[in-house]
Amino acid sequence: MTKRRLAVAASVILLITLFFYLVGYKLDALSAARANSFVPKDSVLLDEVDYPWGKVLIFDSLEKPITAISFKSFGFLWVSRTSTYYFHNDDSIETIGGVLYSDDKGRSTTVISVLLNDPQISYLEIGPEGNRLRKKAALNVPITFSWDKSFPWNDFNAKAFNEDGKILYEYRYAKTNYTRSEDLKWYPVSVKSP
Repeated sequence: MTKRRLAVAASVILLITLFFYLVGYKLDALSAARANSFVPKDSVLLDEVDYPWGKVLIFDSLEKPITAISFKSFGFLWVSRTSTYYFHNDDSIETIGGVLYSDDKGRSTTVISVLLNDPQISYLEIGPEGNRLRKKAALNVPITFSWDKSFPWNDFNAKAFNEDGKILYEYRYAKTNYTRSEDLKWYPVSVKSP
């Protein structure tokens, strides 16, 4: 009788484990993000941001740059069902990832990550007044900004500066009446000669 109960208990545990695995629960944040159906299989992890409630993971792939959020669940399992994507481009500053997220469980984040290709850029500043962050420029490595609150992209007031403090680029939509999601990117600021 004891062997039978042990076999039933083992079978139940195996079925529960299999169920959690099949619906996307994993033992770590990266595995959970890779199980997210929107994260391409060929994706490469570029950067990640840790929060007490989970992680934001920034990937690149041949198809598109994508950001996934992995949430801690049941104390030791992770699941990822939230993602955003960006567009590849050859601009001097490429946004490679980011997310604006807030929920009724008190989990909030704003993340934006970029790659720089312009050696004239000395530093970047991003964030609304009172939450503004500054980071030194580095070519061809992810530069990631993160906050533990969510605010809209138009409050980013994101700018790239040269070593003299002159604005070289700003993050915005193209100045047209028609906007597309791929038009939200870094645009050069035209400097007028005196």
